[in-house]
Amino acid sequence: MLSVLCRPADTVALRELIFAETTTLGIRSQQVARHCLPRTSVTVTTAHGDIRVKVARWAGGEKAAPEYEDCRRAAQAAGVPLRVVYEAALAEHWKIQASGRP
Repeated sequence: MLSVLCRPADTVALRELIFAETTTLGIRSQQVARHCLPRTSVTVTTAHGDIRVKVARWAGGEKAAPEYEDCRRAAQAAGVPLRVVYEAALAEHWKIQASGRP
């Protein structure tokens, strides 16, 4: 199964590409909506370097996610798994939040 997300303006061109480049005889399509929380970015310092963390707040609380590319670069440079850097950045973010520091 092939799934493609695209802007409405690109639908016809991508449909033609899929017919030309695959063996499919039919395509189902539907419009979807995306709802995003407003977000800010903060930088945390870890043992593996500085990592940007996206932070989104809403009435139900707060979510945080380290930037993938920052984590990937730091992990590669340190020779550690990406997960280690990701978890370190997230832990540092929550530690800062708990301390009340900006």
